[in-house]
Amino acid sequence: MSASLLTSAEVSALRAATPFDPQRIHLNHAGASPSSSTVLAAQIDHLRLEATIGGYEAAAAAAEAEAATYDRLASLLGCRPGEIARQEHATAAWNAAFWSVPMQPGQRILTAEVAYGANAVGFLHAEATRGVRVEVIPSDEHGRVDVAALGDRLDDDVALVAITHVPTNGGLVNPAAEVGAITRAAGVPYLLDACQSVGQLALDVERLGCDLLSGTGRKYLRGPRGSGFLYASDRLIDRLVPATPDHHGADWHQARAFAFEPGARRFEHWEYNHAAWIGLGVAVDEALVIGPDRIEATIRERADGLRAALTAAGLPVFDLGTDRCGIVTTNVPGRPAADMKDELAAAGINVSVSIAASTRWDFERRHLDPMLRLSVHVTTTESEIERAVAVLAGVA
Repeated sequence: MSASLLTSAEVSALRAATPFDPQRIHLNHAGASPSSSTVLAAQIDHLRLEATIGGYEAAAAAAEAEAATYDRLASLLGCRPGEIARQEHATAAWNAAFWSVPMQPGQRILTAEVAYGANAVGFLHAEATRGVRVEVIPSDEHGRVDVAALGDRLDDDVALVAITHVPTNGGLVNPAAEVGAITRAAGVPYLLDACQSVGQLALDVERLGCDLLSGTGRKYLRGPRGSGFLYASDRLIDRLVPATPDHHGADWHQARAFAFEPGARRFEHWEYNHAAWIGLGVAVDEALVIGPDRIEATIRERADGLRAALTAAGLPVFDLGTDRCGIVTTNVPGRPAADMKDELAAAGINVSVSIAASTRWDFERRHLDPMLRLSVHVTTTESEIERAVAVLAGVA
């Protein structure tokens, strides 16, 4: 049975619990989604506690709340709390995972054309510093990573497969579980960038088959900026060597020797934003209460409605794939995307602009210009979609 959509009453309750300007339309959830009052209060309360009794003392008092964040993320992803590492953002999580994977000169890294810009820079840096070769797997006729082509290239010299689940510049959902099935059969480590998918798609790491997964709090989880996490599977953990360990992720047990922590915590550093980590736990708990399946179904329905409205207004939709999510890209013919973003902002509508540097391989393959990115959430209403499309179509 398919998951039920959120009711109008539930959407109204979520909006009422979010201290976001009700006169402003937010279609930038793939950038940063407004947090609830409860998430905000959790952060402020901890910051006040730090100011009142001291930072170390506040951390000790909040130990139970901080531990709960690991538990909630584990529930969200279908893993153990010990397989979760706290990180300050998704790029930090991805880099912690990527640079920990053993790589030898001449080995290959396989990725996809919609790789995120920060990840692509990491790939190119690894080519320059570790002597590996990066191979970009072509897309299939739907724009997804070609799983068959990837399988054909999975030889013994592949050090890692690293895929972006949902690209930053469109609604495409890559077939992450299909990739996981072939990487697991081949025994090749698999890193999934879930920055744009966690919180809007129901994720289960066992079903996905990934060994490593990076995520952020500020996007579809509606958590704080400056919060993120890394999933590192117990299957692979003993093969991973953190690139920048400290005495929190490792035990300095002798004057000239140390040992990494046994689980994912080896990727953590001692210092971090305690308030943001606590707030992330509250945001994840709120998502779990709603239900990831219902969140996914509702976001997909909203995005499909937006695409249909854009098409009806004669505006292009650039999203690829047969499986599409809550990110929608468009443009107004003859108008620069940056100008239209400003026009929307003047009308009280938040959107982003996707540029080549974010996903250059895909931009160059498709000969794309900068695009308007409109991203919906469960709190997005039909009237907001109608208003945004009317402004884009010049009829508002």
